[in-house]
Amino acid sequence: MTSPIGMCRNLEYLFVDYVTKGKFQNMIFKMVKLRHVHFGGEVDSYKREIMHESFQINNLEAFSYFLIKYENDLKFLRSSPFLHRLKCILSSEWNPSKPYYYPTLNFLNHLESLSILFRASSIISNLISLPLSLRKLTLTDFKLNSKEMKMIGELPKLEVLKLESAVIEDNQWNPNEGEFQQLRFLKLYRILLEELNVASDNFPRLEQLVLRGFETAIPSSVGDIPTLVKIEVKWCTKQVEESALKILEEQTDELLKVIIISW
Repeated sequence: MTSPIGMCRNLEYLFVDYVTKGKFQNMIFKMVKLRHVHFGGEVDSYKREIMHESFQINNLEAFSYFLIKYENDLKFLRSSPFLHRLKCILSSEWNPSKPYYYPTLNFLNHLESLSILFRASSIISNLISLPLSLRKLTLTDFKLNSKEMKMIGELPKLEVLKLESAVIEDNQWNPNEGEFQQLRFLKLYRILLEELNVASDNFPRLEQLVLRGFETAIPSSVGDIPTLVKIEVKWCTKQVEESALKILEEQTDELLKVIIISW
């Protein structure tokens, strides 16, 4: 019996609240006009249905949420060269023979927005490379060293950076001058740092700074960033709240807006 979804040959947008059937997933990826796909559940079971099939180039531009669990998953991504937006999860089952290996995604040359959740306590992230086309990057539950933070800072088009529940080596993050030249939005959620080094020389175009569950005071140098229009502080310590208000008081104009939401 032919599935109704299988007859939608001209379908371009697909939103599925929850997915459990691998055959169903296998079927939709053969829709040649499909451009945007969103699954409320993690997509991982479809590869069992196409394990021995060749991957043909598809026209997908946006995909979420994609579970990277097997080598076959990367093969599928390699067959999706036109992806602009990708939200994915890295499973703890990824490549158990190489527990410190992180799959590189730099072959996605058109990717502009990338969100990755690490669901792998035994894996240490090793960001060898990222697509230089990225404009928006979200990393959740990552362990990052200074070399990786520098690589992120040197992404030439990056405008939005969100670090969530991430661990930065030695709790030290010291951006260098010349990094984050295009960054406009920075969000730090539950990031433990001894000092927040944000200033006009390393974030010259920053417009919004969002801190959630943050414990380190905001340096006064943040107030010197000429493009800054908003500081949002939510569920942070009293020290963070007071430093945000002090920056606001020191402004000579009324362009900056400070939002504080306490526990």
